[in-house]
Amino acid sequence: MATVDITILSWDRIEDTILAIESGLQQTGIDARVIVVDQGSTVENVGKLRHYCRDKQRLSVVYGETNLGVPGGRNLAANQNDGDYIVGLDNDAEFIDSTQLQKAVEIMEANPDIGVLGFRVLRFGSQEDDQSSWYYWQDVHESANTTFETTHFVGAGHMIRRDAFKQVEGYDDILFFMQEEMDLSERIINAGYRIVYSPDVVIGHKVSAEHRVQWTGKRWQFNVRNGFYLHLKRGTPLMTLLFHTFLFLRRGAKAGMLSKSASGIWQGIRLLPRAWKLRRGNPFVRANPKAKAYRQSCSRQTNMSTWQRVKMRFRAAGVAPGEKLQPQGKQGGI
Repeated sequence: MATVDITILSWDRIEDTILAIESGLQQTGIDARVIVVDQGSTVENVGKLRHYCRDKQRLSVVYGETNLGVPGGRNLAANQNDGDYIVGLDNDAEFIDSTQLQKAVEIMEANPDIGVLGFRVLRFGSQEDDQSSWYYWQDVHESANTTFETTHFVGAGHMIRRDAFKQVEGYDDILFFMQEEMDLSERIINAGYRIVYSPDVVIGHKVSAEHRVQWTGKRWQFNVRNGFYLHLKRGTPLMTLLFHTFLFLRRGAKAGMLSKSASGIWQGIRLLPRAWKLRRGNPFVRANPKAKAYRQSCSRQTNMSTWQRVKMRFRAAGVAPGEKLQPQGKQGGI
């Protein structure tokens, strides 16, 4: 029987965390263990979590005093056990029933070249897709109920093959927050695996229909810093790097966060020694021809010329973070 480690990061919201744990412990048809990493919840909330966990089997909790960030916390959780598969579940999410991870394992066992399986994310208690957790280029209304290959996964609910995770050395914890799934996905693809979204494995996410990610200055600064750092780590050619730097500045200016963009770029530059070290020391940081071909096959830009791709990115950079790009020709379009 396949062994599965269900990892959950906790930072207050203890009532939701407990329900997420229960959802994991109820999974059937697999040998599952739930691993929780608390990232500095209040003393009161830690007490509630300890009280709940005191008599639970197949449950481990690591209590930390500080927030290690998303990638750091996930690495710590994954390293607590050695299950065949690592599941990431947000602490405000639950599996819709007890059979979901058995379905995920069956898909992974039948397809040994899948490195990561992305789950379908519904608004909790409904049959509506959580659009705030849809980060694929496909239209959510047209593709949420279909299986497709992709270049990344969504952190709210997913399963990672442990062999792939270990091979690429897990998450890059310097990212702390923003783009950690994208970076891990790239290295897993470079190692020869596919990433697949499946609507057959479903979680419910506790988010309102009107929920939108709030792009604060700090969030945008992390996004710019991490994006710039990842370009350095990949070895992006200088002219392409300069173009993306301009796009960061343009989009930040659109949102009134030009200084945050500049600060993020400077912080990214300061990470150059780390980026260079990882690029030389981890063979999966750099894309090979097979990985490039895979990404191309998953991209909406497959049939675009270089000039068309440049125009598309330039146009997207004219929209503030958190806002939607309006179709050309519509009022408000760029």
